Amino acid sequence: MMTPPPLSDASSVGIVVIGHGSPMEDGNRHFRETFRKLVACLPGDFVVREAFLEHAEPSVPEVLSEISGTCQTILLFPFLLFDAGHSKGDVWGFMKELGESHPEVRVVREWAIGTDQAPIAVLQEILPPPDPGIRDLVVVVGRGSLDPAANASLYYQGRRLWERRGGSEFRYAFIGVTEPRFLPFLDTLDLSATDRLLVVPYFLFEGVLMERIRKATEAFAQKHALPRGAVVTPPFGDHPILLSAIANRLVRLAKNRHTVVPRWVPLDPPALSTL
Repeated sequence: MMTPPPLSDASSVGIVVIGHGSPMEDGNRHFRETFRKLVACLPGDFVVREAFLEHAEPSVPEVLSEISGTCQTILLFPFLLFDAGHSKGDVWGFMKELGESHPEVRVVREWAIGTDQAPIAVLQEILPPPDPGIRDLVVVVGRGSLDPAANASLYYQGRRLWERRGGSEFRYAFIGVTEPRFLPFLDTLDLSATDRLLVVPYFLFEGVLMERIRKATEAFAQKHALPRGAVVTPPFGDHPILLSAIANRLVRLAKNRHTVVPRWVPLDPPALSTL
């Protein structure tokens, strides 16, 4: 087990770890299991609670109401991959409401995981190692967002992974919201120089969309007999490397107790206006 980083005066700090929530209970269970692992990485005096944006309980307002009477500082962490609608909109709303109802409580936030290096290190471990005798085709699959910066971040992270792994150029698709859509995209692939299809869902937790990716890949593999088959990597939200990186970010935030400006803000003037 990882040793939690030290922090003085942690008893007055509350952390709300915010999950998206899934209509599929396996997804919510995966988040809760991951939450417990993350708590084990944090100083024991922290008051740490889980909450969901939708589909599951408890809600964020419920948890904030619970801990606002005992914590001098509350940190909000959206356990999401990229800063899009929920992170850029909902989290600010929670902060504003709590600030109005409990002005004596200092409320700060962390941002989504974003373009942190940790997911790249995790995927390096999860992916089958490159083999000179196997011609891999890697397809990185994102959830898809109405936020163009979030979609672009998938390509950025994929490129960083390719820089470490090498091989043929990665391909990219999304399971929903934006293009190219994963299911029709599969049918456009030229497999003439491919031995193995590696589908890499850039996802934190199990859920409906992960199941959709698996089923589509399985159906595709049945239609196209690749010499080495097709592999779908698992979601990586509970990987120790990622949890350690998140814990370090939260400890740093608790020490500084102010919201930092993320790296993507200069590229997103509307978001800058909310800070």
